[in-house]
Amino acid sequence: MIRILFLNADPTDTPRLRLQEELRDIRERLRQANLRETFQLEYALSVRPGDISQAILDFKPHIVHFSGHGTRTGELCLEDESGRTQPVNPEALAKLFKLVAHQVNCVVLNACYSDIQAKTIVRHIPFVIGMKQAIGDQAAIAFAVGFYKALGGNRSIENAFNFGCNEIQLRSIAEELTPVLYRKDIGIYIERPAIEKRCYEEIIQPGSLIRITAPDKMGKTSLMNRIVTYARAHNYQTVTLSLHELVNETVATDLVQFLKSFCIAVGNELHLPNMLNEYWDNQATPMFNSKIYFQKHLLANTASPLVLALNNVDLVFEQPALGSDFCKLIRNCYDRARLGNPDSNIWEKLRLIIVHSTEFYLSLDINVSPLANVGLVVELPEFSLEQVQCLVERRGLNWTTDQVKQLMHMVGGHPFLLQKACDYFILHEITFEYLLEVAPTLEGPFRDHLVELMEKLKNNPELKKAFMKVVKADNPVQIEPNFARLLQRLGLVKLYGNFSAPRCELYRKFFRFFG
Repeated sequence: MIRILFLNADPTDTPRLRLQEELRDIRERLRQANLRETFQLEYALSVRPGDISQAILDFKPHIVHFSGHGTRTGELCLEDESGRTQPVNPEALAKLFKLVAHQVNCVVLNACYSDIQAKTIVRHIPFVIGMKQAIGDQAAIAFAVGFYKALGGNRSIENAFNFGCNEIQLRSIAEELTPVLYRKDIGIYIERPAIEKRCYEEIIQPGSLIRITAPDKMGKTSLMNRIVTYARAHNYQTVTLSLHELVNETVATDLVQFLKSFCIAVGNELHLPNMLNEYWDNQATPMFNSKIYFQKHLLANTASPLVLALNNVDLVFEQPALGSDFCKLIRNCYDRARLGNPDSNIWEKLRLIIVHSTEFYLSLDINVSPLANVGLVVELPEFSLEQVQCLVERRGLNWTTDQVKQLMHMVGGHPFLLQKACDYFILHEITFEYLLEVAPTLEGPFRDHLVELMEKLKNNPELKKAFMKVVKADNPVQIEPNFARLLQRLGLVKLYGNFSAPRCELYRKFFRFFG
């Protein structure tokens, strides 16, 4: 049973809001849901500061939804004894949620400028949704409708958030970018001690390059952040960039525009002025210009070693117009630190971390690219039994060793799948046996992940055919080597010499049924 607590406040000295309509629409969407019996909605209206804690203590909700006004400084507007505005400081409300973090899984703040409050609460609660600017009544109601419609369809909170934003867009309201979702860094980082130690040793080496690679959602970003934190402790300057921010339809086919954007983005993070007009020579190649910009501007104005961490680099590798040249640029930076000439000293200051999934393979094989055999390559393995037991214990779950082994038989040691299983078990208050029963179905916690993989296979019929041969066999089988490699990169199979087997029982059972 998922319990939802709806709170609202509409002080008499503020503009009227359509809060009752929002509540009515939420109730209706949950009533129409296929899984309506799994939801319980309670509400408290015209709430005062003390009412929130009382309602949470009484109802013990998993989701707390507040609808009302917010101030530009991030305060939620509750009501005082006379019905007038009583602002609530973000830190005070965050401390309340810290006290109930063991039961509340999601907070929705459907109020103007509430992202300030959301950023504070997310220190304690796994998912918090806020609004990064003022939001109109129609958009606020549309978001709530889309969000709870998706929750009622057994979608994850992340996916329900996207449905909420899309509902705004479907109604032709130009506010679909106003809601923001924050996910708590729950502080559960399971160490792979040998890997962290080797990365820490490497990042302090002059001109080092670390390439972190693994199938999607294996913990690459978490490891990258650990290395960056270690570097900061050594008083290095650090810049972390996600290539999501740099690659779009405009630059995907324009190497010059991409490299200019890349240089500017690094400079902005270092708080250095844009000097492209001074250092960019249109008669020279974009690769040469990028090298000069780094050497004479970015690195020249950086006193300490600079760690440049690039996440989601797959987005560049996948672009035929960008991938190979970007690899050459990275290789060139790495090689220049080793030339032993007068310029080498400045390039030794640059330490690179490149993070990419192995599932993106269509246009560039990174293993035969200019980055092959360069730097330290870290391929993240699955969690061991001991590491999974540590994860389970730190999530507060009292599972036996036998139950942990059963879960690993279903999902392997995949960090993302293990976290999803724990989240689902805690949120839905189900038995361990039921968790295993629904895991390989569209009703279970992995629905979105499995559907995403299914769509990828549909886009490559020959690859899907090879994978179906694997999942239908009771023992590892031989398939065409290129398909085996691609399926391994997708994270769908494990290789045993020249033979392939499903990575885990989850994939075997799901794709046997839906393949």
